Amino acid sequence: MSDVIWVDTACMHFDNSVRHKLARLIESSGATADLSEGMRVALKVNTAEEGYDYGLRPEFVRTIAEAANAVTQTRPVVCDGLKLIDYWKQTRGNNFMKLTSSQGFSNETLGGHFVINGGFSGDEGDLFPCNLSDSELGGVEVGTAVCRSDALWVLSHVTLHPLVGLNGALINGGFDCLVGRARTRLLKSLNPYIFNGQKPPLPDLRAFQRRALESHLGVKAAVEGKIFFINYLWDVTPQPEFYPFSQNPVVANKGFLASNDPVAIDRASLDIIQEEGYVDVATVSGVDVMAVLQEAEHMGIGSQNYHLRRLS
Repeated sequence: MSDVIWVDTACMHFDNSVRHKLARLIESSGATADLSEGMRVALKVNTAEEGYDYGLRPEFVRTIAEAANAVTQTRPVVCDGLKLIDYWKQTRGNNFMKLTSSQGFSNETLGGHFVINGGFSGDEGDLFPCNLSDSELGGVEVGTAVCRSDALWVLSHVTLHPLVGLNGALINGGFDCLVGRARTRLLKSLNPYIFNGQKPPLPDLRAFQRRALESHLGVKAAVEGKIFFINYLWDVTPQPEFYPFSQNPVVANKGFLASNDPVAIDRASLDIIQEEGYVDVATVSGVDVMAVLQEAEHMGIGSQNYHLRRLS
């Protein structure tokens, strides 16, 4: 059974703000226990595409960066990969930095060195094995900002996702950590931008989900298992942040979760989102999320059996 810490949104006031709650989450979860002075920590975040209106504010990342910096005495690297499609027809590296700057993302606001995972081209990385006897991929190319760090903290803005159902620790800590070339290879002919609601054939969808989960094992190998996960249940929209638009959130803000287990934290996130009949994720996203979690558990990525400790 895996431990998941949940700091909810109850009792919000001036001395129990989001920053206070996130600091309490880090302290209560023991996130810094495996860190030591001089370690390089990468914070993998989700940056929003132009037109998506619900991206997380920089202070949601800064609090986490400050906690890592306090232990390592080294400013962490904050990173995200280039989007697969450059809608605005600009040089992709330039466009990424210009867009994120307009959203308030900078070295100063984030408390770390903000970079593009995979370098300015988005395709700089190293190859790591997926460590499965029946692996289809064999190995995956992990972006430089992630694979050249000593530890990885995966900070996921939880939303729904057109291919895996839930955009959380599993997809952000695996597929989204790869260089652009590798992500295209994993997608094969699938289009992650499903604007008309028409899903790909189920066999193709399940095959991609399997490849995406394999890539999670490759990222784990890249950082030698030193991974920690934080899920933000804040502005949970029907579209992920790489979409160039966003509909209204499907649930009220539910707080923040932390765990060493990506399957457990995503299962806990799913349960919280769906509690009290707020929303059925499979119905809204059109994806069998439970099947993805079951496959991840079968592959040994983590466990759906979790113990939830709730704080306010």
